[in-house]
Amino acid sequence: MSIQQLNITADKSISTLQFPELLFVEDQLQTVLNKADGLIQQTCVSLLHSGGKRIRPLLTLYSGMCFAPLNPLMIQAAVAAELIHMASLVHDDVIDESATRRGKPTANSLHGDHAAILTGDYLFAEAFNILSTHQLLNSMKYLVEAIQAMCDGEVNQASEQFSVSVGTQHYFDRIAKKTGILLSACCQSGAILAGALPEEMTLMRDYGLNIGYAYQITDDILDISGDSESLGKPVGADLMNGNITLPILYLLDNPIYGNWLEEIMKTRKISRQGVQSIKEALTCTGCIERAYATATQCIGNAKACLDKIPGSPYRSILIHLADSILQRTN
Repeated sequence: MSIQQLNITADKSISTLQFPELLFVEDQLQTVLNKADGLIQQTCVSLLHSGGKRIRPLLTLYSGMCFAPLNPLMIQAAVAAELIHMASLVHDDVIDESATRRGKPTANSLHGDHAAILTGDYLFAEAFNILSTHQLLNSMKYLVEAIQAMCDGEVNQASEQFSVSVGTQHYFDRIAKKTGILLSACCQSGAILAGALPEEMTLMRDYGLNIGYAYQITDDILDISGDSESLGKPVGADLMNGNITLPILYLLDNPIYGNWLEEIMKTRKISRQGVQSIKEALTCTGCIERAYATATQCIGNAKACLDKIPGSPYRSILIHLADSILQRTN
């Protein structure tokens, strides 16, 4: 499988033809969500079919298959991981007051915040129902820690909007909580169900954390340099919400533009024209390229972790998956 092939699915949705193991996950997700009633079922099924990349189930399955053949517990853990991710997306849309996701109306824009929050809660409950029913206590431990970290990361981000005192290390701590720790948990969840050794578990944890860093940094870049059609949401949404991302941190350090950007941030309000001006400054100073180079370094770190586990087609897929993150368009 070439990186180019993987990129095609990363830009749209993961293909079960390329990753046939995902058929088991898709079937289980459909079964679980069809059990719901009324509006919750409608919202859940709509979200299921909205073109998600299924990165978290992929990480769970292939991290496990690097060490042992696919087993039913890996599939159940993968389903739980995707349900947790879906729940977090629904809640994020409420927090961010997002009207669209992946180019489609969000649950909160269609049915209101109350229904959206309850839908997210339902998805969390179903995830833990799966984990407890199948006694996946080790997987549950990793995923619970990830949910706690995601909540902490979201609260911190909200409290730091438009704050120019956020440093690079704090930024990496925050994106670990928002994105990296869940991806890391998926890798560990699959690996432990395959009987991976403690040192192998550490390598899979670090692989997941580093691709999480790269995923969030490319998200930051796309918020500035992407296009609305590919993103499925307005360009500059993070910037207008005052979320301090890596390109913005680099621009704040710039001797020419730093003070200018700091004054804009102090107003706590950025217009569409302001977004365009900041985009031009980020481009001409090389801050976007610098952020991309940092993401590339994170991918290098992730792949270095995989160098130390046994070679297999599944390890190769994880390597290609890491590389594909750098080619994202949405």
